[in-house]
Amino acid sequence: MQSPLTQPPGVRLQFARPAEDTNTLRTDIAAFAGPTERGPQGELVRVAGWVEYLARFGEPTERESTPLALRGYFENEGEIAYVVRTVSAAAPAWAGWIVGELDATTHAWLPSAPAGGGFASARYRIEASSPGAWANGLEVVVSYRRFGVRATPEVDMVIRPRRGATEVLSGLSPATLADDVAQRSALIRLRPEPGWVAAPAAHVGPLSKTWPTLRLGGGSEQPPGRPEYQAAVELMLSEPEAAMLAFPDIESMAASPGDRDAVLAAAVIGAESRMDRQVIACPPPQVHRTEEVAGWVAAQRDILGERGVRTLSVYHPRVDVDDPFGGVIAPLRRISAVGHVAGVVSRLDRERGAHHTPANAPLHGAVDVADHFSNLEQALLTETGANVLRCQAGRGLLVWGGRTLSDPEREPENLYLAHRRLVHRLVRAIRRAAEPLVFENNGPEVWLALVRAVTTVLMQAYRAGALKGERPSQGFSVVCDESNNPPASVDGGFVICEIQIAPATPMEFITLLISLSSDGRLEMVEP
Repeated sequence: MQSPLTQPPGVRLQFARPAEDTNTLRTDIAAFAGPTERGPQGELVRVAGWVEYLARFGEPTERESTPLALRGYFENEGEIAYVVRTVSAAAPAWAGWIVGELDATTHAWLPSAPAGGGFASARYRIEASSPGAWANGLEVVVSYRRFGVRATPEVDMVIRPRRGATEVLSGLSPATLADDVAQRSALIRLRPEPGWVAAPAAHVGPLSKTWPTLRLGGGSEQPPGRPEYQAAVELMLSEPEAAMLAFPDIESMAASPGDRDAVLAAAVIGAESRMDRQVIACPPPQVHRTEEVAGWVAAQRDILGERGVRTLSVYHPRVDVDDPFGGVIAPLRRISAVGHVAGVVSRLDRERGAHHTPANAPLHGAVDVADHFSNLEQALLTETGANVLRCQAGRGLLVWGGRTLSDPEREPENLYLAHRRLVHRLVRAIRRAAEPLVFENNGPEVWLALVRAVTTVLMQAYRAGALKGERPSQGFSVVCDESNNPPASVDGGFVICEIQIAPATPMEFITLLISLSSDGRLEMVEP
């Protein structure tokens, strides 16, 4: 981009992406990992809506479910999502662009070359903006004029992908061509080839030129495996805003069923350790009937243990959605419902709060469910811990349950998804309120400050109807005094704050412990 000091007078518009306003207290934001058409590889990208997703990650693809799951998320009024593109052994498509011919001996620009444009190199490598096979066949048409609208050299580029909208980049400066393209194009990048001299100012060359159409090729990719998904899990767990985690294409991962279970377990165990996010999953596509679901759920409980299962919510069956590649013969595609369900949870969170159960709510963007169950079968599925999706005459598709995989007999306090999400919301709020106190002197003053900060958060939840009782004392209690901070704990630099909350239904207290240490650590534990 030209410096303002080197540009002629005039009015110019420059569009800059606004800074993202993140909020760690939000519990309506979902994070997804899976293969997409294009986009940055192995990065966590925040997208606000389906249009921005298309701009960053491209169109739906013929095989992958992740794009359609994201579409379902936004169709059900999810507002913000984080996306990790998982792909293996990917290389970008590219093509070489010869700007001007050079003398074979002196390497000087020939008179026929557009040297007057001030190009930074005689050779460029045009690459796809992200790796993969999506850009194979993408066409680029480049034209040049010595005197543009501002009487300065300008380059225009028309970029035609195989699918999606054509990009038209007008008025690019030849001197800063690579930077200008990087700022304005979502599809390609330019890299000057090393060893080629910039255009001299000695001669002008032609006043205009249009090069033959350039066609990119050589892009490649492989299906993601366990390493790519494990890396995605770490990224999703590290994002403070992500409150729901989903993997729409985990069953198509290039790995064994044991590896897929290991990836899901890593996400659940990581989310459990943070106490502020939930994993949403569907049984594998080959699982249909009630007894098959019960067997799969039992296997997950064995892998995760008693405490881990409260951080996993399972929805069954899968859903049929419009397939842009199906045509008249096969207009529908069967995909995991995690994106649609996450969108419903996101919408209800913003409308009513995290403490409201995402059940008996309509599911938009899907045509039908993969399997239909009788009332008895639905009851049996609910007993297994799976939340049923049903298609009801006159009402369409409905989310018919809001439970975690916790055992109702052993851990009834962890059974309901609304309770777990309430805890997640409170943990985020309490963590933010308590963090400024970690470096205060340990004693009654910091104990009182911690109680006041936590009580403020819980009073907000109580007034919103998230906690039970006619009085605040029936909905929660906060203890941080000599009774749970003996001299040995104080001398060791630790502060313990015990919190008990009673969600609106049922009225059973859930206990949280906050631990502040002298080295600046804040830990929350749910015994």
